[in-house]
Amino acid sequence: MTRRVLGVAFIGVLCFLLWLTYAFYAKVFTETVTVQLKTSHIGLQLNRHADVKLRGIIVGEVREVSTDGDEATVELALKPDQVSQIASTVSARILPKTLFGEKYVALVPPTGQAGRHIKGGDVISRDKTAVGIEIEKVLNDALPLLQAVDPADLNATLNTLATALEGRGTEIAQTLTQLDAYLKKLNPSVPKLVAALTKLTQVSQLYGDVTPDLARALRNLTVTGNTVVEKEQQLQKFFTDVSALSGTADGFLRENEDRVIRLGEVTRPILDLLERYSPEFPCFLKVLTDTAPILNDTFRGGALNINLELITNQPTPYQPNELPKYLDKRGPTCVGKNYSHPGAKPGPYTQDNPAPYITGEDGVIGDHNKNERFPLNLQLNRVAPGAGVDAGSAGGPAEQQVVDSVVGPVMGVAAGEVPDLTTLMVGPLLRGGQVNLR
Repeated sequence: MTRRVLGVAFIGVLCFLLWLTYAFYAKVFTETVTVQLKTSHIGLQLNRHADVKLRGIIVGEVREVSTDGDEATVELALKPDQVSQIASTVSARILPKTLFGEKYVALVPPTGQAGRHIKGGDVISRDKTAVGIEIEKVLNDALPLLQAVDPADLNATLNTLATALEGRGTEIAQTLTQLDAYLKKLNPSVPKLVAALTKLTQVSQLYGDVTPDLARALRNLTVTGNTVVEKEQQLQKFFTDVSALSGTADGFLRENEDRVIRLGEVTRPILDLLERYSPEFPCFLKVLTDTAPILNDTFRGGALNINLELITNQPTPYQPNELPKYLDKRGPTCVGKNYSHPGAKPGPYTQDNPAPYITGEDGVIGDHNKNERFPLNLQLNRVAPGAGVDAGSAGGPAEQQVVDSVVGPVMGVAAGEVPDLTTLMVGPLLRGGQVNLR
């Protein structure tokens, strides 16, 4: 039983000694002033028991590092005998001891009035000056690189670089001096250089877009070049003919240059007039197209087919005061079967719906009864009184003699001088035939 008690006591003493060793290492029995440092995620790179320095003197150590996701909180244990030298407005930077060394906290004294010294529970903010922010950014950017680089390889590289640079300090200094001069001259042109590079990028994109078309054009140009080579003789003959034509044209123009100029001056008013009336040309051609079937029907079967239409009043002659005038200012006008004059009945126009009689200001007064027609119910099939023309002799010599004897006095000519067309047109009226002759 005694041995068991002694064994347990021995084990207890060993555990106590181990804890006591840890307590001395962790400085549990050392009196400290605990403060907090609020910094960015770079604070997570600090190790426990990392040094806290003020002007290069160790004034404490790092006890704990934690984060809330937005920033890191570092618990600092400061030496009581040093806190009187540390102002409450002090800021902090996290710096490396060497390139691959551990990080430590460097306290930065304030530049103005120090105020009271730091006390337990105070919170130190990180250095937000330009230098502090730049150092922090360099450390953040360099950490992944330093973790990826093998220290042995880096050491070999630095040794090789040092060997290569040994004894060349003067030359390197001259080179750096010249480079500095070049950069000073280049700096004012940097905005222009950036603008030029931007435009170069745009041009490169444009060239990239047109490259397929350019390649296609080059392939087509190859075919064209081969064709030119094959047709070399024809091209030479063509150029010879063109040269001869050029010589002839040059001689013609030299001899007639005044006439050509005069021709242009003379024809300009005519061309201006044609330009003004150019909208009328398509209508005129359309009317000709519409008229062609009518003309073909008139002369169908190798004979003249006439529709005879009598107007109400005989057109009156022009009066002495109706002198020709050129005052029409209407511009292009074309009366076709679909023409619609303002205020007139619309087309298309036919025999039953005749087009209006429209004239310009040409000096004619009125329509001279040219727009009057017989009523539609006019009877034309009655035999002319006293004509006595037999339908059996239609178109014969007997009918022609009768018609000539009747029409001749009206026309004021002898019966033998009446045209044969008069017999063709008047004969059916005298014998009670139809108005339409076929």
